Amino acid sequence: MKGFSYIIAAVIVAALSLSPFVLLKRQSAVGSAGQVVGYNVYGAKVRSIDPATCGDTTSAAMQGNVYESLYAYHFLKRPLEVIAQLAEAIPEVSVDGLTYTIRIRKSVQYARNACFGIGADGKCKTRTVRAEDFVLAFKRIADFHLTTHLSWAFVGEKIVGLTEYRDKTRSFHKGDFSRYDLPLKGVEALDEHTLRIHLKTPFPQLLYVLAMHVYAPIPRELIDYHLATRDDKHGGREAIALNDRSPEIHDYRAMVGTGPYVLTDWIAGNKIVFRRNEDFRPDYYPSEGAPGDEEAGLLADAGKKVPFVDVKYYTYVAEDNPTWMLFLTKQVDTSGIPRAVYDSVISPSRDLADQWQSLGIRLVKAIDPAIYWYAFNMDDKVLGASKSLRQALCLCYNVEEHIDVLYNGRGTRAVNMIPSSFEGHDKAGPGPYARFDLEAAKAKMIEAKRELVAAGVIKPGEDIPPLTLDTWSVDESSRQMAEFAQQQFKRIGVTLKVEMNDWPTLQDKVHRKQCQLYTMGWQADYSDPENFLQLYYSPNIRRGTNNTNYSNGQFDTLYELSAGMMPSPQRTQLYVQMTRILSEDCPVLLLSEPVSFILVNGWVHNVKPHPIGNGFGKYIRIDAAARRQAGGL
Repeated sequence: MKGFSYIIAAVIVAALSLSPFVLLKRQSAVGSAGQVVGYNVYGAKVRSIDPATCGDTTSAAMQGNVYESLYAYHFLKRPLEVIAQLAEAIPEVSVDGLTYTIRIRKSVQYARNACFGIGADGKCKTRTVRAEDFVLAFKRIADFHLTTHLSWAFVGEKIVGLTEYRDKTRSFHKGDFSRYDLPLKGVEALDEHTLRIHLKTPFPQLLYVLAMHVYAPIPRELIDYHLATRDDKHGGREAIALNDRSPEIHDYRAMVGTGPYVLTDWIAGNKIVFRRNEDFRPDYYPSEGAPGDEEAGLLADAGKKVPFVDVKYYTYVAEDNPTWMLFLTKQVDTSGIPRAVYDSVISPSRDLADQWQSLGIRLVKAIDPAIYWYAFNMDDKVLGASKSLRQALCLCYNVEEHIDVLYNGRGTRAVNMIPSSFEGHDKAGPGPYARFDLEAAKAKMIEAKRELVAAGVIKPGEDIPPLTLDTWSVDESSRQMAEFAQQQFKRIGVTLKVEMNDWPTLQDKVHRKQCQLYTMGWQADYSDPENFLQLYYSPNIRRGTNNTNYSNGQFDTLYELSAGMMPSPQRTQLYVQMTRILSEDCPVLLLSEPVSFILVNGWVHNVKPHPIGNGFGKYIRIDAAARRQAGGL
């Protein structure tokens, strides 16, 4: 093995020879004199900046800088605690659990924007948030002309009148925003600062759902100014360019939120820049946290006004190694650890090696309530017709080797559909096909061929046709993962073709049911197994979250029984039954529950990854003097 110092020197030279990274150095003046700038990268293209249409972790993380929700998660506390954000307090809930009354904070202002008009001083105006803005947010989520797969799935059949409103919007032209003047029975503004939500059946998870940015308030002025019309280069007005079906917010100038930052620059697949919202209300760093936070220095800024960083500058870098080079040359604040250098960075005890600690770098580990998998399209004529084939593919795949080879052991094998930290996981137990058993897989292949012959997919004596895997990225890691899968499936005589996609492209293909087998996963939106089990509820096929197109009547019945139940042993048992059904049917090939290893430069403070929430960038503090002293930007 090459020596540590040799490796570092070689990588730094390579990094400095690459023009994109030198360019980042030249952009260090992105902040005005005295402003603190945070530099980081993002590795997946942002699919949407519209809260209603957001459905992936990268987009949600970016939106968390600008948009806020009625509720949020406490940054530091563990177990997780939901707190009021744009609301004054936790909702007032009726005895039957069907009516939620929410008081809106009176002093919250939107960031200044042209949609509110221009003042005599030439500056954009603003206004305070009103309850009607949340009503509009729900109307947009129900809008037939918007691709609101995630936000619609959580509330579509639960809020009174939402489905009926969606049906009415079908008759409107997509550019006719008078549909937002229609009443919405289940979400009403009682006055400027009181919102009331009416449910069809009890929905205990509603508080968690309202902590998601997809339900952020939307001012009607934004619709009328930015989506309906825009200024052209000649100073006139013309209809805004929309995509094929959805009047979504694609222009960053129309990203109007109440959060600590304003999006000022966005070049798709390139840079994204957020600057401090000068009209952001007074907000402060938490004064209490979880055990160990004080010792870790996470309460050193208790009670101080946030945000600490003035400008947040993101550069799109799809590959792990170039990101790593940026970190080594002190051009970004944090980084993951590429597989190729893992052994030189992490010690056998899975701690940061002494050489790196001497550079002032810290290691932060984060266990996410997430599961990665290969998803099977249950509508596919091959995979959907043979449960034995899906079971064989699960049995032949050495997941432990997958985690070791592709991720340096950063993860644990997923053994059922519920994250290991959630209720019901242990009681449900490992699925019968969540193991590596090559002989059992070969036996299942014999059954699979019988099933496919019976379904008319193949003729007696024919081989199973090649399968196609669609990836979620075009980087080297995805290529290696695909090659590994090809090797695994080849053991049982299955040929695997590969199509490489970026993340937005894969999402579109999945929603159009154009994929057969694809890389996917789910990061928890809230800490309830229902958030994972709803992915297999058949009505959610049309709503967009059940993207395996799985349908099982027994599962649906159990899900509907559990949906309105408060936490109880009876509800947990229903979760267990549903999990065991999925473990038998194998709509996905379970891979891992990830463990993130994050390297943080010494000038960055208050880094504590949150397992679910977004919008915590306001708490990050950067010591710009220490960064300059270390040779950074």
